[in-house]
Amino acid sequence: MSIKININNTKYEIPERLTVDQYSKAIQFDWTDPKYYPMIVSQLTGAPIKLLMQAKKQAMTLAIALVVKAMNTRQECKMMDLDSMTFGQFVDLDTYIVQGLDTHFKSITKILAPKAKYADEAMWAIDQYASFRIYTYRQYSSLFGLDEPRYDGEDTEITDKQATARSWYKIIVGLAHNNILQLDAVTEQPLKKVLNFMALQKEQQLEENQRKLKERRQY
Repeated sequence: MSIKININNTKYEIPERLTVDQYSKAIQFDWTDPKYYPMIVSQLTGAPIKLLMQAKKQAMTLAIALVVKAMNTRQECKMMDLDSMTFGQFVDLDTYIVQGLDTHFKSITKILAPKAKYADEAMWAIDQYASFRIYTYRQYSSLFGLDEPRYDGEDTEITDKQATARSWYKIIVGLAHNNILQLDAVTEQPLKKVLNFMALQKEQQLEENQRKLKERRQY
């Protein structure tokens, strides 16, 4: 059953399920600022923005509440097998997640659930990936430096959203031995294969550092 709101004696339908495209457009706005409500509702209902700007506050609040309800819904769908994810896909998704759903929602969906038509399906897939991402980081906590002590007051918030992309690119270039022709070969490798290799490399480097430190102390 469709849900309609009455704005200045004209009825507009609020979609019960947002499409991927509708959701992508809706999250471009600042939802904490009521001045954007007319733009959000206009994107989803087709109502003229000028008319919505003249609408009663109660009607706009109801419309936004219905939209939020639709956005919080989840529906299971067919998605990629996370265990067969490539290193390149993980890097892309990690970069997109850090940079924000508001700018990369459709790109993330295209990787995780390319056949998803509705946002509730895409968000279900994203939730599954979010759990997988956390599990992967914890599984390779030493590799990612999560076991290293942090000082009191140390700021761990990412302020430069491009920093993650640059860091991953440096890693890919390093694994490709600075050979541009080998970049794709690296990103097409299975995720766990690459992470296991990187973890071994770091372990060997730490052992080498300890050996050199021991030698300096002896002399």
